[in-house]
Amino acid sequence: MSYTPAPPGSRLFLDFTRDQFCGKVLDRSGMCGEPAVLQGSPIWTPKGLQSTWSGGNVVVKNNPRIDIVSASPQKNVIWWGLQNGTNNSPVWLMRKIHSGTVASQYAFVVGFTDFKFEMYIHKGASEKISFSTIDYTKDFLWCVSWDGSIFTAYIDMKEIGSYAYNGNLASTGGDLVIGGRSENGFGQGNVAMCGITVGCTINELFEWHRKHGKAGGSTF
Repeated sequence: MSYTPAPPGSRLFLDFTRDQFCGKVLDRSGMCGEPAVLQGSPIWTPKGLQSTWSGGNVVVKNNPRIDIVSASPQKNVIWWGLQNGTNNSPVWLMRKIHSGTVASQYAFVVGFTDFKFEMYIHKGASEKISFSTIDYTKDFLWCVSWDGSIFTAYIDMKEIGSYAYNGNLASTGGDLVIGGRSENGFGQGNVAMCGITVGCTINELFEWHRKHGKAGGSTF
């Protein structure tokens, strides 16, 4: 069984469906970045990696190559993840750490009361951007594209909303966390793959998913 190639323009590509990990999982995007480090005893299954309310996440150490400063209509940034369905809201999907007292600079979540796909941005105060309610009990692909002025969110390759944002989203550093919000979990999620692309169109990412993702590729 061959490895799934990274999507076009990948600055980060983590595939949690291959083998049980020895504390780390390599970024296979070709950027040769630092490995992602498992924290808090997440659970590995053949379908992917699970973090639970009681523990587990994956941390990618701060790396400017996966930052968001240079987003533009000609060079957009896409954050994405292929999630396993769960009986409970996944809550935290991916976030950029802000500080010990503030949860994130930006984060992608499923609301645990309204079950909407949401994005949080923190710049002095937290701003929540809500999109449509989603069915988190089924496997789903989530994507958020940012062109420097507009966020567009997609679930299972269908647009679920867009949001014009006038602020400066330049990052101030901080690690990237996949899954639970802290070492002890605080929000579960089951992830098969995830990544960040730069300069890849949303259609190119969807074509990659159709060819190599769960819908018919070799990964699963």
